Amino acid sequence: MVARPIEEPTVRLVTREDTDGVAGVLARAFHTDPVFCAILPDDAHRGRALPVLFREWLRLLHLPHPATSWTTEDHAGAALWSPRGAWGVGLGSILRMGPRVLAAMGSRTVPGLRVLHAIEAPHPREPHVYLRMLGCEPQRQGRGIGSRLMQPMLAQCDATGEAAYLESSNEKNLPLYMRHGFEVTGEVVTHLGPKVWLMWRKPRR
Repeated sequence: MVARPIEEPTVRLVTREDTDGVAGVLARAFHTDPVFCAILPDDAHRGRALPVLFREWLRLLHLPHPATSWTTEDHAGAALWSPRGAWGVGLGSILRMGPRVLAAMGSRTVPGLRVLHAIEAPHPREPHVYLRMLGCEPQRQGRGIGSRLMQPMLAQCDATGEAAYLESSNEKNLPLYMRHGFEVTGEVVTHLGPKVWLMWRKPRR
């Protein structure tokens, strides 16, 4: 008997109704991430805080920009992009997400902000789209879901001649990004120890 191939879900744009599902899958995807483990060293605290953090990022930084972030019907993963010129976290967004994030992060808020500042400091000023987050369910990694989630925006970049930028907090993910045209342009070593790789992609003609 021939085994039937596993059918992976179709990628589609994120909507407001996806907020909890997308926040949940990203929290699970980044639960063992080196940077988030350093910021939130307690497993239980990290499990509670990450869904709140990603929910606020999605609500305030990405949903206001339609047609830039992607998921699947079963929320197997998500790719959160910011369009050209919108990668920064403005004061208004910080004030609106502050109470929820502060309550979730607790005493780890200041270390988290220091890490965020260190990662954002070398962010390029050249025009580009920004991949803030890419993650999928841990048990479904290695099935091409991440590649499929990135593809719509990368195809748009190639069509419009736009560059793309991301920071990778996990070295094992570098080959994935490199296969899609990203190159390492620098590194940031956070004060907590883990390293972050800065990656830039020129549009493909």
